[in-house]
Amino acid sequence: MKFNLENLFGLKQLFRHLSAGLERLSFGDNFEGFEIELTIPATSELKIRNQLSFKPTKYIILQQTGNGLLTAGDTVWNVDHLYMKNHGAVPIIANVFFLR
Repeated sequence: MKFNLENLFGLKQLFRHLSAGLERLSFGDNFEGFEIELTIPATSELKIRNQLSFKPTKYIILQQTGNGLLTAGDTVWNVDHLYMKNHGAVPIIANVFFLR
């Protein structure tokens, strides 16, 4: 969400503009991170290109299909790549949000 505040000339206008914009913020707008959909075969680790300029420290599984246990992989994350592992016996599809 981007705000254009240059054309506002009073506190009442500013308040109205900010109130309308802040109500439309999504979950991802509140955090510095990125969301990605992953398909991970059974008992496999997946290498993911890091889309951020820093190494994330956390992840949130937003949605998962398949009966697997999804965790950070055994390989250490770095600024270029992140690793997620499916410990289950079946493939999974998951949406994951990585953040600072």
